Amino acid sequence: MLVYIKPLSTFPKLHSDRLFGAILSAISEIYDEEFLKELIDKFNENPPFLFSSAFPCVETNAGIKRFFPKIILNSELKSFNTDFLKKFKKVEYLEESIFFSCINGEITESDILNNYSDYVQMDDKFLMPKESYEIFKVKNTIRPNNAVHRLNNKTDIFYSEGLRYSENMELFFFIEFFEDNYKKVVESALRFLKDRGFGSNISTGSGHFDYRIEDLNISDLNICKKGNRFLTLSRFIPEIDEIKNIDNESCYELGFKRSRDKNGEVRKQVRFFMEGSTFNNYNEIYGSFVPVGTKAFEYGYAFPLKYKQGD
Repeated sequence: MLVYIKPLSTFPKLHSDRLFGAILSAISEIYDEEFLKELIDKFNENPPFLFSSAFPCVETNAGIKRFFPKIILNSELKSFNTDFLKKFKKVEYLEESIFFSCINGEITESDILNNYSDYVQMDDKFLMPKESYEIFKVKNTIRPNNAVHRLNNKTDIFYSEGLRYSENMELFFFIEFFEDNYKKVVESALRFLKDRGFGSNISTGSGHFDYRIEDLNISDLNICKKGNRFLTLSRFIPEIDEIKNIDNESCYELGFKRSRDKNGEVRKQVRFFMEGSTFNNYNEIYGSFVPVGTKAFEYGYAFPLKYKQGD
């Protein structure tokens, strides 16, 4: 399933863990406690569906132009044009045709840098072919908010961060279902979220959106069939035995997260591999569902794509 999100206001970043948390929260509002417990138990054993993170896309006259995370590699690029290299290091997303050419082993980062004049770098973060580029903008916004401490009634000021997308932009993410009966459940959760919004600032007008669904799986796109490595399109928290299999050829960036629940409880900090990280030994399911607090879990399953490293 491919889901397109059209932000109607300032919008939060939607990594896979945040997407899952929002969907799970919506399910808890729609279905009874027994159904929710059964779903959580499934994710603790074998997940019935997987989420990618959400990535930007642009509406064009020729259709949707999707962007995927830049592939994380341990490439030796010091010998290339310094100006091009500095620019390329700022890139966070690759236009779909570049991304799939990379994971199929058809082009490498060296090829891109050797032909950098064939590409356009939009808004610093987005790399696309010059022959088919579009103009768009993503603006980072920071807004002040007030919070009243429940014990001493003092007012604290805190700041929330969001993104504002240009009119021709959307977000997209994939859901891979292993149990089809959950499709209607997730669709119901999306309808609920459309009315409520994403994120913690919905009361101030942020996080509102429209959406549409296409019956398209990641496997329907031009993905690599023979690669023995994998690239994750989600935040990935490996199991202990999976950590032991991560070798020197694995290429990744680490992130960490610690949150609070609605009652103020500080949850356990978790570390994860970022989207675009690459590892050996493709498998359909990698990752874990980590307990981080009282009845709280952190979604950490990889959304893996086969990947073939170019020569």
